[in-house]
Amino acid sequence: MDTKNLMRIQELEKKSGVPRTTIHYYTRNGLLHPPLKTGRTMAYYDETHLKRLLSIQQIKAGGRVPLSFLQESLGKSGAWSADTIESPARAVATTTRAKDRKRQEIAHAAIRIFSEKGYHQVKIRDITASLGISTGTFYIYFEDKQALFVDVVDTVIRKILGDAAEAIRQEKDIIKRLLLRGKVFYDNYSKYNEILSQLRAEMVGEDTWPREKIKKAYHALTQPVIRDIQKGIESGIFRKIDPDLTAYALTGLIQIMCLRTTIGGGYSFENIIDFVLDFMTKGLGPQVSIAANDPEK
Repeated sequence: MDTKNLMRIQELEKKSGVPRTTIHYYTRNGLLHPPLKTGRTMAYYDETHLKRLLSIQQIKAGGRVPLSFLQESLGKSGAWSADTIESPARAVATTTRAKDRKRQEIAHAAIRIFSEKGYHQVKIRDITASLGISTGTFYIYFEDKQALFVDVVDTVIRKILGDAAEAIRQEKDIIKRLLLRGKVFYDNYSKYNEILSQLRAEMVGEDTWPREKIKKAYHALTQPVIRDIQKGIESGIFRKIDPDLTAYALTGLIQIMCLRTTIGGGYSFENIIDFVLDFMTKGLGPQVSIAANDPEK
């Protein structure tokens, strides 16, 4: 048999840059067709094997991809040329703008699914099925479920901050700005409560990423409030008080008021915001009657 134009695995390793253990793995899983065997330990590979490996390396150059995606992109039979294996999914991601749009589409679908099922119950296929995309397409945009959840949290925070910035754009009055921020946070928190609650729940585990993410999320939410409180202190509207603790206290108060409206009692946002404003400005001090403060009475 003429093996002049064939390669042993050592040569295939050298030309492709792929280690033999990976070559054997690809062969076992159908990504490479079996080599020509002339004995129990003697096998020969040809140019189609090399092209196939170079094609796989080309796909993997975009980042980590699972075996299922490689199988989907390359197929287990048919044309194996590097010119023909480019998947439609990767073509979608050829521009930054298109990739950003697709990431946002996946993240927005995931908000609903995470809210309904919870972080640990959600499977990647739940996300892909809701959008009618393949698992391979998902892995172009996100490394795994955790990466998607982190992106979802960022999407929620950006939405709250963006809505708040728009709501106060023309407002100069510090008190009214705080009330508008509270209204925006209340409206959005009602929608995204589950996402933030799941993030806080993950803090009890051994992973450090939930703590870092919630730290950054609440830092982003409270910084604009801190700045308004500082301006209020400087202008004499508020007494000297720790702006950071005040911002977190107000954020926490709005959160628990959101919860209060969901468990009945007939409270509306208007009831709540009146209470929050009164509580913020007067605290728990005793009510002072007009007569007590009027020297003529």
